[in-house]
Amino acid sequence: MTNSKNLPKVAYFCMEYALDTSLKIYSGGLGVLAGDYLKGAKDGEYPMVGIGIKWKQGYTEQKIGEDGRPYDSYYNYQYDFLKDTGVKVTVKIRQRDVVCKVWLVDCFGNAPIYLLDTDLPENGDAWITGQLYGYFGEERIAQEMVLG
Repeated sequence: MTNSKNLPKVAYFCMEYALDTSLKIYSGGLGVLAGDYLKGAKDGEYPMVGIGIKWKQGYTEQKIGEDGRPYDSYYNYQYDFLKDTGVKVTVKIRQRDVVCKVWLVDCFGNAPIYLLDTDLPENGDAWITGQLYGYFGEERIAQEMVLG
């Protein structure tokens, strides 16, 4: 058991976390590593939180068509196990205020992870948290600005 009172508090920022197959906010290796860090922090009682993004469609799911060719599929995921923190933060992107709702996930044996979500009625930029690695250029930079 760790005496976490004497340890510095750590925030771990990552675009993806693999915690459980029911939470589709990861692509592969980076997400597995980040998820393991947060599970290890919980096990060791280290004062650590994760900061990430609540991806509406997550990462692509590849399927094989009848013609034998692969194609990408995207789904709009709903997660009833996420906790609404009641917190919203604002990030300035392209001289506009983008509102981010903050969700908490702590149900997979992990240290708390706060997920940011721009898919809100008040945002003209709801698309920012749409797809993990689904955009390039300015769109990708907007995602990174939301993350911090």
